[in-house]
Amino acid sequence: MTAPLLSIITVNYNNKSGLIKTLNSIKNQENAFFEHIIIDANSTDGSTDEIQLYEKEVTYPLYWISEPDNGIYDGMNKGIKQAHGEYLFFLNSGDILANNTILQKIDLDGNKYIYGKILYILSEKDHRYITPSKTLDIVYLLKTALPHQACFIHHSLFQKQLYNTEYKIISDWIHTIESVIFAECSYKYIDITIAEVDGNGVSANQEKLMEERIRWIKNKFPKAILDALSELYEYRISELAPFIQPISQTKKFKKRIGKLLSFLLKINNLVSHKKRREQNRKEIWTPFN
Repeated sequence: MTAPLLSIITVNYNNKSGLIKTLNSIKNQENAFFEHIIIDANSTDGSTDEIQLYEKEVTYPLYWISEPDNGIYDGMNKGIKQAHGEYLFFLNSGDILANNTILQKIDLDGNKYIYGKILYILSEKDHRYITPSKTLDIVYLLKTALPHQACFIHHSLFQKQLYNTEYKIISDWIHTIESVIFAECSYKYIDITIAEVDGNGVSANQEKLMEERIRWIKNKFPKAILDALSELYEYRISELAPFIQPISQTKKFKKRIGKLLSFLLKINNLVSHKKRREQNRKEIWTPFN
């Protein structure tokens, strides 16, 4: 049986040296079934010259364009619209695949989110492995995020909604929460290091990242729900964790929590959306301090 087609999407803007590393990483993949889509934001540093050379060297399907855009997620959305694959994988300029056979090892088995580990490169001497949780829930995802360089996302999850371009750093995190928690899509963790990630990218700006997360959280959740989730998180990292963990990880518990959150969000949006927005403007409140 033929493996599902994978669409690799690369977004670039004036990062010629990083782009070269990324293109070589993809070009050197062995026995993998994929297409490559490159969205360049009208770079002026010679990036398009490298793409043209790359185009002459590869035998797999390639689409590329160079034009102005409205940020990284606008570029990703352009790539999604051009993709033919059953799964999408975002590997932007500066990031590289872990080795030349990594794509062979990924079983695209129908789960909507398939994700693994990354090696985060902060400097020549500072490398850190990022290992996501095998089990995803709202408490975990409000505190952290899945690295998009390690996620193979089913194309169907973008049919109703693309990445939110209102946010500049966190839209892939929003997509994960809306897909995995709100829509309850299937997911699977694989114990494989997928990519080496440039730690100096846009998302490395932790202050801006947290500002955007807090803005989205305040707009999405009533404060009462977040206070409860914050308490759950505190319990999870406390000495009571060994007793709480077995209960909180059961399918029944997660299903009930997901339904309760969805119900409360709907009620909140219907009854107190305007009041809550006015209250948020007046309060100085940071969830999950």
